[in-house]
Amino acid sequence: MRSPSCRVQAFLAAGHVCSVMGVEEYPELAERFRVPIVVTGFEPLDILEGVRRAVRQLERGEHTVDNAYPRAVRSEGNPAAQAMLEDVFEVTDRAWRGIGVIPGSGWRLSDRYREFDAEERFSVTGIRTVESAACRSGEVLQGLLKPHECEAFGTTCTPRNPLGATMVSSEGACAAYYLYRRLDTTPLEASPVA
Repeated sequence: MRSPSCRVQAFLAAGHVCSVMGVEEYPELAERFRVPIVVTGFEPLDILEGVRRAVRQLERGEHTVDNAYPRAVRSEGNPAAQAMLEDVFEVTDRAWRGIGVIPGSGWRLSDRYREFDAEERFSVTGIRTVESAACRSGEVLQGLLKPHECEAFGTTCTPRNPLGATMVSSEGACAAYYLYRRLDTTPLEASPVA
């Protein structure tokens, strides 16, 4: 959101994450960046309702957190699951495909569970992944580019051979564009009036 080129106007917050973590961290972000955040599920009607609520806030000039998924998400989340996560993991900096490193945005096993950490157990160090130069998923994630505007989309980058984060997951924008063939639709010809 701090990027001068960011075009994101609202967020749909993932209901499965919020069902555990809650939504209490979001109001400060919504206020700081003046952006609506709507918690949604993954069913088509849940997503449509989330989009509707986000658009309504944008039209009204509002920027609040709206839980459109109350059947699964409580404001405080799931305290028992949070306690378990806090016991097993600790916060760390994490590299995100298409975006780069975001401080304090990931988890690693805590010292208590270090013996189960594959990096420690097998002395794995220095692994560095490099994104394909043809992949523009970072721009898609930031709303700077639509999936079909990437030269690799649908040719060298497909769900069977994904180059970036937005094609890897079935929930990603590129995968959705590819699956539903949004660009294959042609405008309807005007019907002659009888």
